[in-house]
Amino acid sequence: MTPEQVDALPVMDLASGELRARLTRAVITGVKTMTTSLHRSYLAEAEPLPTPGLQRLLGVEEESLGVVEVVEVALVPLGEISQEVARGEGEGYASVAAWRASHEEFWRSTGEVADGGTQGPGLGDDELIVVERFRWLPEHSLVPAPRPRRVGIVVTDDYSKAPDRDTDPLIAALQRCEIAAEPVIWHRWEPGPEFDLLVIRTPWDYSSRTQEFLSWLERAEAQLPVLNSPELIRWNLDKVYLRELEAEGLAGVPTSWAEDGAALRRGLAEHGDEWVVIKPSISAGAFDTELLRADSAAARTLGERILARGLTVMLQPEIPELSQGREKALYFIDGHHTHAISKGALLARGGGLRGGTYLEDPQLVQATAAEIGFGERALAAAARRTGTETPLYARIDVVDSARYGTVLLEAELFEPALNLHRAPAAAAELARAIEGRLTQGAELPAGATSLTGRRGALS
Repeated sequence: MTPEQVDALPVMDLASGELRARLTRAVITGVKTMTTSLHRSYLAEAEPLPTPGLQRLLGVEEESLGVVEVVEVALVPLGEISQEVARGEGEGYASVAAWRASHEEFWRSTGEVADGGTQGPGLGDDELIVVERFRWLPEHSLVPAPRPRRVGIVVTDDYSKAPDRDTDPLIAALQRCEIAAEPVIWHRWEPGPEFDLLVIRTPWDYSSRTQEFLSWLERAEAQLPVLNSPELIRWNLDKVYLRELEAEGLAGVPTSWAEDGAALRRGLAEHGDEWVVIKPSISAGAFDTELLRADSAAARTLGERILARGLTVMLQPEIPELSQGREKALYFIDGHHTHAISKGALLARGGGLRGGTYLEDPQLVQATAAEIGFGERALAAAARRTGTETPLYARIDVVDSARYGTVLLEAELFEPALNLHRAPAAAAELARAIEGRLTQGAELPAGATSLTGRRGALS
């Protein structure tokens, strides 16, 4: 389109002044794909609602910046605004509540909504909001435009057992870095090159469809860079990696590994009538994980069920400090310790979960220098074993026990809950780390592989 043709299009003007400058840049970089306004304002001005089609985006000086295509216009009650809309606004809203508070304040500042008291009614949940969904058309840009950076955050569609509290804060933090990010449900998305980077985060149903996930991961890494690196993910997916870390000198909970019925019976017999933790080597959300008497029928039944699934059974003595809720999860971003949480005890003696459901109670705690050093050694050992660099993110679960000292429980290197809702600064640090990986990948010479996870590349 010629500049004259662009100037003839209907106008999309987003706020004014400095706010307009920020919002139009978010549009051009692909971070902002939606805008919302009050239906009452259109009625007050007797203006028609916007319609799908082409519009010209106005800059701060009322100049045309280029063309957006409005693909959908909808009237949505304020109480039904979704996180998708809040995310589409591209302004770093980690929740619908944050979006609503910001917009109500803005609408009061413009006089569109009375400022409380005697000036008239405020906004109720039935207030109609005009929601426009659009896309920037770079081929019709009239200004120099940065190349959009797009990141897919890998999730799933079933969080009935444990909520995902990480994705929205992370996407909000990425938006503040001018990075367009969106959740990708792994088993609904056929990998393609539409993203610059794929970050594996909360595909927590992988353990019940492991081969499907691994096949998907293989297709994904053939199409685009993936973090954490697929090599590391494949190694970390099965808890047998704990044996390799023990060989690297990292103390762990004494574990019997049973790959058949005979080994299961021997392992249980070794513990007599003691309480033991029985779990599969591939699991998430404490599925098929119970604290049982080693000589009980329930212990044998659980072990046999795990073996029937084609998995290795792990048998571990009860650690009193674990049952007291003294486990710590240590978090690392790009190898740097960011925060630690205590999530409380989960397993009930005799089987099942405390309270009947998988419910962590994450609370921020301080990690000691010794614990942080332990976590750093675990990351270094994992790197040596897999030939990969420091992962983008990691969670090292430890407990300081009277009997065994500080021991490694798990090294979660591809789908740990990061509890970013408890540590907003960590969300910002993770976003900056992702930005750094994108920049590093962009600087590689033509034809070079990027973000593969092998030493000499990114992981």
